[in-house]
Amino acid sequence: MFLLVFFIVYGLANWYITSRIFSLVPFRGPWKVLARSLWIALLLAFPAGRLCTTLCRTALADWMLRVGSWYLGIMVYSFFFFAVNDLWHLSVRLLPFLKNPDQKLNRRTRKNQGFGLFAAYALFIILVVVGGHYNAVRPTVRSYDLSLPGGNVGRTVRIALVSDIHAGLMVNNHWLHRIVNTINKTEPDVVLMAGDIVDGSVTHAQEERLSQVMAGLSAPLGVYAVLGNHEYYTDTEEVVPAIESGGVKVLLDEALTIDGLFTLAGRKDIQAERSGQGRKPLETILEGTADDLAVIVMDHTPVNLNEATEAGVALQVSGHTHRGQLFPFNVVTDMIFEQDWGFLRKKGSLFYVSCGVGTWGPPIRTSSRPEVVLFNITFRRQDAP
Repeated sequence: MFLLVFFIVYGLANWYITSRIFSLVPFRGPWKVLARSLWIALLLAFPAGRLCTTLCRTALADWMLRVGSWYLGIMVYSFFFFAVNDLWHLSVRLLPFLKNPDQKLNRRTRKNQGFGLFAAYALFIILVVVGGHYNAVRPTVRSYDLSLPGGNVGRTVRIALVSDIHAGLMVNNHWLHRIVNTINKTEPDVVLMAGDIVDGSVTHAQEERLSQVMAGLSAPLGVYAVLGNHEYYTDTEEVVPAIESGGVKVLLDEALTIDGLFTLAGRKDIQAERSGQGRKPLETILEGTADDLAVIVMDHTPVNLNEATEAGVALQVSGHTHRGQLFPFNVVTDMIFEQDWGFLRKKGSLFYVSCGVGTWGPPIRTSSRPEVVLFNITFRRQDAP
């Protein structure tokens, strides 16, 4: 159903964009035919690459997916560019005072306006794509000092959090090394990976040497992960061994104690329920754990937050939202989720939703900075304010 809706929207958006592009292309004769042919090939690259990969993976299919993923970003901002332009022209028609009475729209004037609009469009797309990619591949470190109730009073722990790496065709080996190096520079005691480590194909991720790169993470108290919705889109029986072969412990609705400091619980993503694999209630996962230790939970998708507050969780970390990844979709994620990025306090529980460190689809970010989050945690008495 999701794919059906996606491709309907994809088709309608591209019909609109193409009609505008073809009316502006300043080429004539054979060059015009070539330009239009290249544009059609570009917009068909993503769906064709998806279809070919599903039927029989080839180098050509991978190439089409890479090109098509870049085009998704171009498509989004092409749509907004022409929509704003059309709304402006509609406003001029409806509001006479916006018109320039001295302007004569003869054929030459219209041609010059069309060329100017095409030049503005091309410049806009180049700036967005180049700037968005530059931003996407340079993660920032956000550091926070937290005081959590429970555990060994006065002891501290440094926890690095990342989510939504999406290792695969687009987030390649070089990009993965940059992420791991950024994490290691924070000198964490523990690393938490809050889902969507793999983009959707274990094969693609392993070809980018995901396991070997993850093995380079340095954290004396361990590296732990949960699965996100994208891991459930593929075969979890392949995903888990691939991740764990890099020295990462994947928690599937289970909890353990970290060095006597705190209880760490890792939940299956909500997608596990939708795919028929089940997901335990949080209270069930925490049965038998120490009552006097702070509980930290990893849950990829930030939904049903009240379940964590009712279970007495001190801190829950999530990802999934990307904070929209492309502006203005952050407005949409803000409407969908109770918290789409940053901290939220509910009753006695603290939540942090990361905007992620990788990208899905276009390797572009315009609504957020990719982040590695460092929590400098101090434990206090449970009855202390």
